[in-house]
Amino acid sequence: MPGQSGYAVGWGTLALINAGLAQGKQRSGLFWFVVSLLLGPLATLLIVALPAPTAPQTSMGRAEWIVVAVVLLAFVLAIVGILGYGMAAAPRVGGG
Repeated sequence: MPGQSGYAVGWGTLALINAGLAQGKQRSGLFWFVVSLLLGPLATLLIVALPAPTAPQTSMGRAEWIVVAVVLLAFVLAIVGILGYGMAAAPRVGGG
């Protein structure tokens, strides 16, 4: 699918931009990068709409790490599922 690679590049670029926006508002860039991979433009809206925290955040909290872990797990499972489907749908060579 030729158009899919450009879409993925744009989505990844948006995630990087969102991480920078989040850091500008004293939020975790890594957390918002991962959330942006999942939500895309909706994450941008959340970053812009949510007020900056009153105290500067120095590191990600436990809840943020849990969200990052769940999103990464879902991403890995989706990739494995896509690869598994591709292998199952591939024609078999030889007699079988």
